[in-house]
Parts: sequence; C-alpha cells; structure tokens
Amino acid sequence: MGLSSTNSVKTAREVRRFTKPKAKNLGITTLTAEQFEQWDALVSISPHGTVFHHSWWLEATGSEFKILGYWNEDGSLIGGIPLPFKKRAGLILYHSPQLTPYLGPIFDLTAVDKTVEKLFIMRQFGEELALAIRGFDSLSYTAGAAAPDLQGFLWAGFCADLGYTFRIEAGTTIDQAFAQISRTHRQKLNKSAEYTIETVDDVSVLAKLSSQTFERQGIARPYTENYLQRLWQEVSKRKRGIVYIARDLNGRPAAALLTVYDDRTTHQIVSGMDMAVPNSPGGGLLTWRAICDALNAGRTFDFEGSGIRGVEQYYRRWGGQAKTVWHLKKTGSLRGLLAKFVLNLVHGDDKHT
Repeated sequence: MGLSSTNSVKTAREVRRFTKPKAKNLGITTLTAEQFEQWDALVSISPHGTVFHHSWWLEATGSEFKILGYWNEDGSLIGGIPLPFKKRAGLILYHSPQLTPYLGPIFDLTAVDKTVEKLFIMRQFGEELALAIRGFDSLSYTAGAAAPDLQGFLWAGFCADLGYTFRIEAGTTIDQAFAQISRTHRQKLNKSAEYTIETVDDVSVLAKLSSQTFERQGIARPYTENYLQRLWQEVSKRKRGIVYIARDLNGRPAAALLTVYDDRTTHQIVSGMDMAVPNSPGGGLLTWRAICDALNAGRTFDFEGSGIRGVEQYYRRWGGQAKTVWHLKKTGSLRGLLAKFVLNLVHGDDKHT
C-alpha cells in the first residue's frame, strides 16, 4: 500500500534539508532534471501536492513539461508549478495531459503557523510565480480541492472558473460513509453476492471496458491502451494505485476501476462497464470497495468531479461532500485569443482552450 504518510513526509524533509542548492536568492527558476527529487519532496510535504504533481507522473504521460520552482533566499525550494504542454497547429498549449485531473501551484507552509503568514506565501509568492509563466498561447489547468489560495494568480491576470468534485474525507468511518449513500446506490450494493472483486496488476480488461463505455456515449476514448499501460507501469512500480475488476459468477468481467493515490488522497481516474449487461451493479460495487480501501488507509476519496448531469448525479449519490475546484486559465497571445474565439463558436464554451 506504499509508504505511510509519516514516513513519506519525513523522507521529503530529509531530501529538502540535505540537497538544497547553495546559491542564494535564486528566485524563480525552471528546474533541471537533477532537481526533480527536490520537487517530488516538496510535492509530498505540501498540503497542495497530489500524485499528479510528481515528476514521475508527468514523465509517464509522455508530455513535454517544465517545472517552475520558487526558491527562498536560503536556497530551499518552497513552491512551484508543473507546466506540461503540447504544440498544436502552431499554438503552444499549457494544458493537462490525459488522466491528469489536478495540477496547479503548490507551496510549503510547514515553516509558518499563522493564517496571515500562510496567505502571504500563497498570495505574494503565487503572484510572482504566475508572472513568471510565459511563452504560451493558452493555459488551462484544474487546481483541485486541496489547492492553495489563488488570489496571487488572479492579480497576475489569470482567471479561475468554479467547478466541483465530491470527496469523502479521511477520518470518516465506513459506517458513517455508508449512512450517507442514497437508497438507489445501496440497493446495488445488496447484490454483492452475485460478483467477485479482485485486484490485478494489469489494465487490459480496464482498457477494453472503458472503451465500451466511451463508445456507448458515441465518442472515442481520448487515450490509448498503450498510454494507460504506461501510466500503470509507473504507478504500479511505486505502489501508488489499484486496478479493481468485478466479475460475475461465470467469471465474465462486468466492470473495472483504476484508482491512484498519494499519502492523503485516493483519486478514481478510469472506469469501465460491460455495456452488454444493462444496469449491472458491478461498477457500484467497485466504487464502494475503493472508498472503503481509501478510508481504511486513512485517505480521502476524491471522485474527480464532473459537470455532466448524469455523471454528477451518480457521484453525488455516494454521499460525499461537494468541494470546489478551480479551472485556472489564461490566454497568452493574440493567436490564443483567436483560437479561443473560434472554439467558443464551435463548442459553445472555452474548455478546450
């Protein structure tokens, strides 16, 4: 199940203590590959860090990326933001890779206790960090429920659009979580005797079932099986995820689910259903198992959220608390502004820019 939260934070502090650069007043720099260990230590110790912020996750996506780091005058890395990007039609798009729901800035707040000091770090240093982000036509990342205060980014001309996810917080007991579930979801859980649930070290079944789920919606799956395999290889190596499969009593896969986690939070990022079996409770049984595993490990469970009515309703019925997330955006050039205008006409919104 991976390192404990206490051990991971202790290791992160040791890395930051003994590997900090000697230079003074480094300010904001683009990190080198040799500094990624320090970055990952910051991700582990920051309350804003997620599994998706780690350098190894960004490398596994295959995306080009850079990481801006904020150094204090003692040479300690105390903040930063990962910037994965892609190039399309001559545009440089600072956008999240597939299956990477949360990014955005992170800060180390361990050296301060007062709220006013924490806000100073997040706002003052956040504005400086935001102003250092250059060279893009369009920027769009989602800062999750654990994100820092973003006022500094707003001062720097960024926009933050409101969104929601549902979370069942760490410290919730299994009985408390079950009590919040809607009647319709509880009815599905009553059919647990009709299925077996297993965890596997392979995503081939998940890839097949997720493809069926997308096809049912009339859209192509936005990632390949090779992409999913590559992510899983790195996640599995670090013991940072679980693949669940629900099979009927004949052994046929009915549903599959992939969760990934850091020390604080479990995120569900891929699911799939056998669409030939209507109203199968398999998916619900897997979600409940994943929730229980997260709570038993002392982690929050994050559904990742959705603004699509049917999906939102399914997540909401699990009884989690609605938590705000922020879609951090900025247009960085006239070309980016024109592209945004065209896509608004085509799609009716700007979520593609």
